[in-house]
Amino acid sequence: MGKIFQGIEEIIGHASKSLYTLEAYDDEKHIGGAKVLTDNEAWTLLYDVNVLPEYDEEGVAGKLIERVKNRFQGHEIFSYTDVDTLSLYEEHGFKRSKNAFTYAGENDEAIDSGLLDKGFFLPIGYRYETEFYPVVGDFPEGKKSSIDRSKITMRYEYGTEYADYLRINEILSIAFGGHERDVNVTKRTFEESQHVVLAFANDILVGCARALSDGVSQGFILNVATDPEYQGLHIGMEVVRRLAEKMPGQNIFLNTHPGGVGFYNRRPFRRNKTALLYPSNPDMPIEIEKEFVLPKGYRFSDEIQEEDHE
Repeated sequence: MGKIFQGIEEIIGHASKSLYTLEAYDDEKHIGGAKVLTDNEAWTLLYDVNVLPEYDEEGVAGKLIERVKNRFQGHEIFSYTDVDTLSLYEEHGFKRSKNAFTYAGENDEAIDSGLLDKGFFLPIGYRYETEFYPVVGDFPEGKKSSIDRSKITMRYEYGTEYADYLRINEILSIAFGGHERDVNVTKRTFEESQHVVLAFANDILVGCARALSDGVSQGFILNVATDPEYQGLHIGMEVVRRLAEKMPGQNIFLNTHPGGVGFYNRRPFRRNKTALLYPSNPDMPIEIEKEFVLPKGYRFSDEIQEEDHE
């Protein structure tokens, strides 16, 4: 059978620049597809990879994954799946992410009751062995502000009307290791995101976050950052909550760096157990890589199926 793969940009409201679909056909028969949320700069989320069962042996799902990798080369590409298909992604260079979370929000109790948790999440507060030691690399860890909360007035703004991109760039740079950032890229990614929340303390811009969304089932939160002088005042949690309000009923995915795990590793977040990452730099030093991903083929004890000895 000859396979025809067709990439299609879908326009769904403002999502036209961040939502892509990839459809697979056997002649004129639609046999599978995948969806992608991307900021077209550095971050991409692959989801809803589905193929008709009779085409499983044809490698169609793998070809969809490869198409996404090639189209968004140089991005941090995330995905999530179930235990049964982890090996498919691993065959294509993905490794299990250690720092991916889902914002549970209103589904918090349902996850605890087992209605939504089918092996996709780790226990609240779960820590990997490496997280009992100091973070390797220049990943800043959160600190407690000395500012008297009674002396500040907080306000939160949706959208980019009040965005000062030089200030946002400064906050992002400090929050993510002090690396130099291109303010033009920052401006472009914030303006092309579906949702943005900015936090002001006494009219000073001190926090930000943005989100991509397909408007239906999937949200992808990015660039959650707070000026270190104002950390510990629940600003980061509030901007995430406000972003989530704009994406009701959607699965809300986010990822952090090793220094930020402590902030998210609590309610109402859930640490993803089956999220995966194809890194923008596959050749990162091993001491850094191990803080982001698990070794290829890693399985938790409850995922290992005992061989049938008859």
